[in-house]
Amino acid sequence: MVTHAWSSTFTDLVAAVVADALGRDRYIEELDLLVAGRIEELKVQLRAARTLQQVYWVCCFSINQHAGICGGYGSAPQEPGPR
Repeated sequence: MVTHAWSSTFTDLVAAVVADALGRDRYIEELDLLVAGRIEELKVQLRAARTLQQVYWVCCFSINQHAGICGGYGSAPQEPGPR
C-alpha cells in the first residue's frame, strides 16, 4: 500500500512508487527522469528489476478520503508554489 501527502505533487508520488519498485530509499533520480520525460529509461530499469508489472495499491485512488476521513469536502487546494 502506498500513501501520500496532499502537499506533494503527483509526480512525487509516481517517482516514489517507481523508486520503491527499484528497491531504492529515495526517489530524486526517478523524479528527475519523470520531469525530463524520460519514461522509457524508467521502464528499462523496471524491466531489468523484474518489477515493471508489480502492482501497488495507492490509497488516494482507492478511498474517498474527503468523505471517509474529513466528513465532507474542504476548500479548493492552493496553487502550488516553488519547490
